[in-house]
This record gives sequence, structure tokens and C-alpha cells, in this order.
Amino acid sequence: MTTRDNNAAGAASDPIVLELVRNSLLSVCEEMAEALVRSSHSPNIKERRDCSCSIYTPRGEMAVQAEHIPIHLGVMPYALGHILGQFAPERMEPGETYVVNDPYYGGNHLPDFIVAGPLFLGDKLVGFAASMAHHNDVGGASPRSMPATSTEIFQEGLRVPPIRLSRKWEIIDDVLRLIAANSRTPHERIADLRAQIATVRLAQRRIDELGQRYHPDGLIEAVSRILDLSEQAMRTRLQALPDGEWQGESVADYGTAMFPIKVTIRKQLQGIIVDFTGTSPQCRGPFNSCLSNTYASVFMALRVVLGGGIPPNGGLYRPVRMIVPEGTILNPNYPAAVSAATQVSYHTFEALMRAFAAVIPDAVIADSGGGGVFSFGGLNPRTRELYAYGEAIGGGFGASASGDGENAAMPPVSNLHDTPVEALEMILPIRIEEYGLVEGSGGSGRFRGGLGIRRSFRFLAPATCSFQVSMSRKAPMGLRGGCDGAPTRIRIVSPSGHATTVNAFMHYDAQPGDLVILETAGGGGFGPPEARGSDLVESDIVNGYVRSASGEPTHEPRAGSEAPYVRRGERA
Repeated sequence: MTTRDNNAAGAASDPIVLELVRNSLLSVCEEMAEALVRSSHSPNIKERRDCSCSIYTPRGEMAVQAEHIPIHLGVMPYALGHILGQFAPERMEPGETYVVNDPYYGGNHLPDFIVAGPLFLGDKLVGFAASMAHHNDVGGASPRSMPATSTEIFQEGLRVPPIRLSRKWEIIDDVLRLIAANSRTPHERIADLRAQIATVRLAQRRIDELGQRYHPDGLIEAVSRILDLSEQAMRTRLQALPDGEWQGESVADYGTAMFPIKVTIRKQLQGIIVDFTGTSPQCRGPFNSCLSNTYASVFMALRVVLGGGIPPNGGLYRPVRMIVPEGTILNPNYPAAVSAATQVSYHTFEALMRAFAAVIPDAVIADSGGGGVFSFGGLNPRTRELYAYGEAIGGGFGASASGDGENAAMPPVSNLHDTPVEALEMILPIRIEEYGLVEGSGGSGRFRGGLGIRRSFRFLAPATCSFQVSMSRKAPMGLRGGCDGAPTRIRIVSPSGHATTVNAFMHYDAQPGDLVILETAGGGGFGPPEARGSDLVESDIVNGYVRSASGEPTHEPRAGSEAPYVRRGERA
């Protein structure tokens, strides 16, 4: 019997082999992502790394994921499930890939393209590789395909249900031309889709190398066992919690309206039910979360409070059942607009943190800040070509029982980099005039929230802007006596000095010389402010986190928060 055959017989029972297999597949995911970043053309992927890669079992369960974008990683299994529902796995061939972006077929929002393909060892299907990347523009009513005023998904861009994208690693030209023709930046779409196909091909090469050490059946059994072990570990942690029911609520801030998100978590023995009954009906605008995005928010919350140290895969979530009523902001009816799904997910995560705070208070975090999404585009006078660009703006991270929140970070469900100023000014007709922290924007507490971001864009040519504003009226809340962070503030200042405040989803036609100033929300504090040590207070003053020895806030605390703002040295 050969070594390869021995591996087939014992892989699933040998813990060393299981770790070798798991880490080998993890390294494949990481290499896929690095290759995608290097070979893509759009700054959203190349600079911001708004992409994720993962590997799946032959049944479509997530086997291994690298630490990329949490929302992406939670969404992708549902998109793959719709692909497998359309195309029978037993009829797939090496070199085939499939693409989907439609939220009503398991996607996130239309700019996020999921490209997946089968992985073979010989003639044996051993799994799937997939990547998800945010493409800069897929058509729709405004540049970057995230219009602030959309009321149905048809206004948000090209919908692509599960279709075949390549055969024998060659992209299908008809499909490529159709997608490119619906984008304001067709050359980027072509390059980025080719890069996503290349990541699947890279995964196939690495699987071929693994096949030199492991029999196909042994590899499949090992991965199956890895998922089973994650499930067992999760059930053990759930069993350690008391049986009961815990409730949490947040308010999704749409600017012109507030949408309550309510969640009830029921734990019985080794299982858990997450029930969103009572959540607000869907929004008429784009401020809705598709169902897969809502699932992803739940998975991220579970990883934060319960899943630490457990390998993240489909097994981790087997003990979880979710109830998300149709027609709500978390599961809207077709054809609702959903381009702002990620902003909704920020508040879904908040509601889950408040529910878990009742039973695992030291594992949760206070609300994190952000500014939503700012998109713009037009004709670049230097190149005489259309351009589209936008970014989700981070803010202050929420504090926790273990420390202060980070400054200038993306909210927990995201994991994006920023786009360097030099990269933006080199390729776009804009100038970044300020990029820094918003002093005093974090919520006070025993541990203070992180500071928000100030970023100012000077337009050098006319542009169409879309503001999907997050947290402009509802500031990120503190937990366990911590104070709220500052809300988001956005202003547009014309060359004449006239200022326009943006505090809701809004369309705007920018003119040369207009300055857009974004000040994003700070994170909520954790614990009562008077519990913060005097040495830390002094450090806060020196480093500009607060403006005075009294701890005078730069913003007013939200009425009805868990604790009023307390000046240093005073008692509530």
C-alpha cells in the first residue's frame, strides 16, 4: 500500500493530518486573495482589498476561509448554493467557473461578483473554490452602482443570476461582453473578472499538489471531519451557557427615518435560535439587507462572542437556526433595492451584541462608528474616459471589557483597507485636502470608543455623487454605562463658501471646487466614565482624545442612552 493510500485510510482520524490539511487549504485561500489583489485593476480590490476567498466541500459547505471580509464570507455559501441549484455538480468539468451577483440568488449587492469553480483530483470532485470581489461599477442609476435614491434593484445595476463564466479556463466571450457593456468602466470589469477566474485556477493547481500526498477520498473525509469538529466545539460552548432567552434591539439610521431591528436569542441545550421577529418592515429605498447578508451578520456575531479559537467553517454554524420574517428590512421582498445592505448589517450586529450582553457581557463590544458609503464618478478630463469610485468610510471601533476601541477602523462586519491618498489623486480628478482623526469623537467610558475619520475631497471636475450616509442622527451607543460616540457629520462647501449638510441618503451634482468633508462617527464607550483611571485620562488629554481635563465632550450624548455623560471627577 502506498503512502497516498495510507493517507486515504487514516486522514480523518489523525489530528496531525487534519491540521496539516486545514492549514494547507487555508494557505490556498490566502494565496488566492493575494493573487486577486495583485492582478485586479480597480482600486476597490487592489487598494482597499474589498475581496474574499474561500474553499468549500463537494456539498457546498464552507470548508476553509481566510480572514478577509466577514460579510463576504458569510454570504458566499448561499451564492454557491444557488449556483449548485442551477448547475449539477456531477456534470461540471475542470476549468469551468460560474458567476452570480444577484442578491435574490444568494448574493450581497450587485457590485459584489462571486466567481466559483469546481476542484478536482483526477476525475473526483473534491470541492469548490470561490472569490467575491466588489467591482467599482456594474451600471445602474449612478456611478459605482450604489445610488442613494434607488427604490428597486433594477436601478442599482446589472443583475446576473448564476451563469457559466468560463470553460477550460477560457472566459466565455458573450458573457464578458454583456457584463462589460453594462459598466461605466468596462476595462476594469474585464480585468477583474479574469483575475477572479485565475484565483480558481490557482486553487486547482494547489489542490493538484495536495493530491500528491492525499488520496481524493482521504482529503474529502479529512475536510468533513474538520467541519464536524468545529460543530462539536460550538455545541460544547453553547451547552456551557444557561438555557434561556435574551433580547437585543438597535435602530438602523436612514437619516430621514429610523428602522428598529429586534432580535431574540433562544438557547436550548446545544442549539441556538436567532429570531428577528418584530424587526421593522423593509425600506422603500436601498437601505435593506438581503437575507444572505443578514445571515452573515449573525455568523460574525457568533464568532465574536462564542467562536474564538474554533476553526471557522460551515460546521461552526450548524447549531444555529435563524428566523428572519419576509418583508422586513433584513429580508425584503423582491424587487427591493439593497445596495446599502452593509450599512444595515452594522446595526444588525449591534442588536446581536446587546442580546448577548445579557449572558456574555465580557465578550461583546459597544457600537462602532462609520460614515456609510460615498460614491462618485463622471468624465475624467485627463483621460477623457468615464470613471467611478467610492468607498465605505470607517470610524471609531467600539470599546469592550478588555480595552479601548481602535481609531479609524471599519465596523466589525467589514475588514477593508483604506485607499491611499496618492493612489486616489493619481487616477481621479480630485484632491484629498485632509485625512485625519476627529478629536473627541469616541464615547467616554472605563474604556473609550475609538475616534472617527475626517477625510476631505476637493473636486477638480464635475461629478455625480451618491451619499449613503450612516449614523448621522443615531450615534453609536455605549454599553454597560459607556457614553455614545459622536454621530457622522458630512458637509459640502462650495467655492463661494456656501455649506450644505448631508444627513440622509442623497444625490448631489458636484462642481469643480466643491469640497466634501466627511467626519465619521466615533465608537461607543464601555463601562462608566468615572471608572477610567486618572493616568489614562491624562493620556487622553495629551493625545487629543478629549479636549480638556474635565473631559468636555465634543458632542452631546444621545438622550436616553444607558448613562449620562459624566465629566471627569464628577459622579453620576
